[in-house]
Amino acid sequence: MRQASALGGVMVLVGCGCTTPRVSRDDASRQYTYVVEPPAAGSWDVAIDATFEGAPSGYLVAPEEPSAYRSVAVVDRGAAAPAAPQGTGWSVPSCQTRCTVRYVVDLAALAAACGRMDCARRVGDAVIGTADTWMLRPEPMGDARVHVRVAGENQARFATGLRADGAGGYVMQARELGEASYGAFGSFRRAELALLGAKLQVVFLGQPVAIGDNGALEWVRTAASCESRLFGRFPVDATVFVVPVQDREGVVFGRVMSLSGASVVLLFGTATKAADQRDDWVVAHELFHLGTPSFVGEGHWLEEGLATYYEPILRERCGWTSESSLWAHFGTEMERGLRNTGDPPSLEDRDDIDATYWGGALFAFVADVRIREATKNARSLDDVVRAVLAREGDATHTARVADFVHIGDEVTGTDVLSRLYESWAVRGENVDLAALWRSLGVDGKTLHDGAPLVAVRRGIGSGQKD
Repeated sequence: MRQASALGGVMVLVGCGCTTPRVSRDDASRQYTYVVEPPAAGSWDVAIDATFEGAPSGYLVAPEEPSAYRSVAVVDRGAAAPAAPQGTGWSVPSCQTRCTVRYVVDLAALAAACGRMDCARRVGDAVIGTADTWMLRPEPMGDARVHVRVAGENQARFATGLRADGAGGYVMQARELGEASYGAFGSFRRAELALLGAKLQVVFLGQPVAIGDNGALEWVRTAASCESRLFGRFPVDATVFVVPVQDREGVVFGRVMSLSGASVVLLFGTATKAADQRDDWVVAHELFHLGTPSFVGEGHWLEEGLATYYEPILRERCGWTSESSLWAHFGTEMERGLRNTGDPPSLEDRDDIDATYWGGALFAFVADVRIREATKNARSLDDVVRAVLAREGDATHTARVADFVHIGDEVTGTDVLSRLYESWAVRGENVDLAALWRSLGVDGKTLHDGAPLVAVRRGIGSGQKD
């Protein structure tokens, strides 16, 4: 989800593009089970037995590079017979009742065919991709319940953020594959971070960066601790993949994929120094996403705007940046969120980076200021994001923008969010930023403590209430 970049090495699911009618989500008999055997050292072949019950179609397709799927066979009474090719897929009519299909995925072929960011990539002696990368599946899938079990002698050569089912496997709904969790096959190193309310499994791919695995682990731990200060706990168990990027410094990219289980990819430059953490915004941004529900089909500007707004605030609260630096940053960047002449009024209809990240951040900023002003700093946007986490859930859950707005008004005892949503996010009425900076006492890098809303400014940076 969520953070875009021009750098390669990270994957996101591309949907199957099916045009058939949506099937009911209430058909509990529609079950798909994948039994996965990770490859041995020196091999890139993943062996999979997939059982489909009640599939809407007997046409099976590969989500990526069909030539990487080999030896596709239908298993019946212990005997395997080749599946009938059909176009770029395979025809197995019995899957509409019940079938078991055995196949091999060549991870090396998948990685070699990947020319985009949204597919499997090789990192050292491992291949990382989203969970659907290796899932041969019916087209359309329907909204099946999907089970994954890992078998064989090489189970330690698989790591994933998929949702655990409590019985040693994983479970998700087919509709969640649009945000399928990351997973890796091959050789990697693992560590665990015990946080307030949750655990992070940290998986290191490739060669260690300059600060070593322990340095990168501490980087993630301290950033996660900052998130916990805002939410009152760390929002959710998650798996974090640390991926090295040659000849770069700092964390150069991050992305969250979460609906089928929380996972984060962080690209650390191999030349990263411990001192670089004070200037890093990527890890705080990505970990923040774990504390808000996913606004699927709408509200990308709200997801990214909240993370863009809170990332520098959390860094000030953790002592990584100063009050003057925070407000100089906002003073420089926040105007990028203003609507330009000719832009559509609604943020939903403006999909450029400035509108998505800084348009959303401007919404969050103005909401925070107005809530604090209306309640004399007794309530803030902090209260809103905590309440939304408690009621709607973390990033493994979905919510609507309307849910966020309604909860925000209720928990603050104001109508700030609903009024601002209508005026700014829907009708596109611009904000008088110059007047707002004056009221907060912000003049570039200079802060004036005699301004009328200085208590609001300080409250935002410190997280404290009057």
